[in-house]
Amino acid sequence: MNMTDVFEEATNATAWFFGSTTPEAPTWFLGDGTTPAPPTGVLPTGGACTLTEPTRCGIYGAAPSLQPLLILIWLGFLLWALFGNGCLLAAMGTTMDMEERGNYFLAGMAVVDILLALTHAPASVSSLASGEPMSEGWCRLQAFFSPGAFNLSMSFMTGLWYCRYRYIVYPLTYQATVTTTRIAVAMVLGVAVSFLPPAIFVLRHSVAGVTTSMNLARPTGLTIPCNVSGPERSVNLIVDIAQFGVCTFCIVRVLFEARKHRVQIANQVPAPAWAEQDNAWKVQMKIVYTHLITVGVNFLTWLPILAIGGMLTSGTLVLNNEVSIWLELSWMLNQTSTFSDSVVFAFRYEIYRKALRQLVRKIRELIDEYQYD
Repeated sequence: MNMTDVFEEATNATAWFFGSTTPEAPTWFLGDGTTPAPPTGVLPTGGACTLTEPTRCGIYGAAPSLQPLLILIWLGFLLWALFGNGCLLAAMGTTMDMEERGNYFLAGMAVVDILLALTHAPASVSSLASGEPMSEGWCRLQAFFSPGAFNLSMSFMTGLWYCRYRYIVYPLTYQATVTTTRIAVAMVLGVAVSFLPPAIFVLRHSVAGVTTSMNLARPTGLTIPCNVSGPERSVNLIVDIAQFGVCTFCIVRVLFEARKHRVQIANQVPAPAWAEQDNAWKVQMKIVYTHLITVGVNFLTWLPILAIGGMLTSGTLVLNNEVSIWLELSWMLNQTSTFSDSVVFAFRYEIYRKALRQLVRKIRELIDEYQYD
């Protein structure tokens, strides 16, 4: 499920989904129409949190003095996502026990995590530093990349678990089934399916910007992203649910059938070749458990925002100052998923330590070459 699909004001959830009561797009940020614009560059002085006054919402609205800390946190998210996923990509390219075709999808997930961090963190830092909502251009970029990149991450995760499923359950036909060409086609289709709904919405919004039904879903704070609305939002949700269903099916099949198929393969493979097959199976199962840990960690980061978003949607909670703070905290926790995969691999494969060692070695080589020159 797309994490940005849950940010809405429960008092008018239907209107927020379909944009029937939102102000016209040109007046949304500039404040020259029916919607008053927040004072630019001025710290909020109090008041109720509303969709038309995002500077009064969240942690920034409740405690403007925490502005520097919030900026540092978002910068930390960005740097950690860049460093962690960079280490993960380097590990996949240099570590022998991770060189496997299914890791194309893992590499894609790392790239998408970097894209998500670049989509959210710079805009949040800019909004916090200026005390203003993000510009219309940034909002459109977020409405395109935020749901699209999340869909793509889920698509790559589904492909990754399918590869693990094929290797664990049908290892003898794995090389013939999971070919590089098929992986490339699957990744291209994943990109098309993931970004098509937000692309259609942003295009419609750009062409018919003065039509209220085309307006972007409003953020409820300076760090909350813009999102799509209307029928494309429903299509996004359907895509997420379908991909999550396939991914869950592959996970369950791997965990329940792996050992059973291992026994069957042991009876089919000659004894001299079994040792090599058994070692390969153990390596793959370690990777499976690693990916299972990443899924669990991601679930823990998604759960709070899903819970608050669900209560807002059902009307159990109503958007106010306190709820907006919890909403922003949950969103910040959710953003740790952009580097949590690399943290898990750092514990399981020591990718941070290996990357730092390689970096130090390269620096020493450059220094030695410079001294000799």
